[in-house]
Amino acid sequence: MPRIQQTEDGRTETEADGRMESEPDSNQDVVVVGGGASGLSAAVFLARYGLDTLVFDGGTAAIRQCVHLENYLGFPGGIPPETFLALSREQAELAGAEIVESMVVGVANTDDGFRVTTQTGREVETNRLVAASVYDDEYLTPFEDELEAVEPDGRTPVPGLYVTGWLGEAEHQAIVSAGDGARTALALVRDVRSEDEGLWEDVADHYYDWTVEDGRYSGTDWEWLDDFVGESAPDDATSEEKRRVRKRLEREYRALEMDGSEREERTEHGRKLIQKHVEEIEP
Repeated sequence: MPRIQQTEDGRTETEADGRMESEPDSNQDVVVVGGGASGLSAAVFLARYGLDTLVFDGGTAAIRQCVHLENYLGFPGGIPPETFLALSREQAELAGAEIVESMVVGVANTDDGFRVTTQTGREVETNRLVAASVYDDEYLTPFEDELEAVEPDGRTPVPGLYVTGWLGEAEHQAIVSAGDGARTALALVRDVRSEDEGLWEDVADHYYDWTVEDGRYSGTDWEWLDDFVGESAPDDATSEEKRRVRKRLEREYRALEMDGSEREERTEHGRKLIQKHVEEIEP
């Protein structure tokens, strides 16, 4: 049996046949490189879908160049950039993302995705990678030729690699970068649904992240959903496959519902989180 040892920087090594082989310290569904508006926005959507999402936030967020963020919708009078980032990190973590303050210095292809290396020597393997850094993008050098053809939704010719925000040539405005991060995350989620979960294309694309009042879907006539599944199914889809897909979509729609008590609880929790950060703003 190989013997696992822990290195000083947190990585593990396997001792076998008289040699030491470096192993990644974790495996993630998605790694997001960059903790600015686009990266954190992407992390919120990815984590809310249930993907294990790790954000490396160790570089220079462009938004920190702003003295006061004044044109982001929802903050009349503006907000200090550090407070905006703190609120954004809070939201991403609440959704389930993990945020680590460390800069990525290298990315290499693996059989299943990518191996990400940080400045401290930490190594993480991930199935998919979202590049959302602005200035610290040397880790993308091995893919620079392929990145000449980035799609508007952040997809690249490199399987599993997505770019967003300024790297994806979004406008240099925080609110645009945040929207671009969300769009890229939704493209990634739809790829997961298609490539990993085996849903056919129209069904994979049929994904939305919002909430509705209790009873909005559960009391509806699902005939339209039967029609959608029937029309979108490939010719070789079996009746059992159609039934499973139809049931899945119904569950997804029902999961969007939120009753009054849960809404009030979440509203109060959100108010306290915002108040906590706003109270920390220095005049």
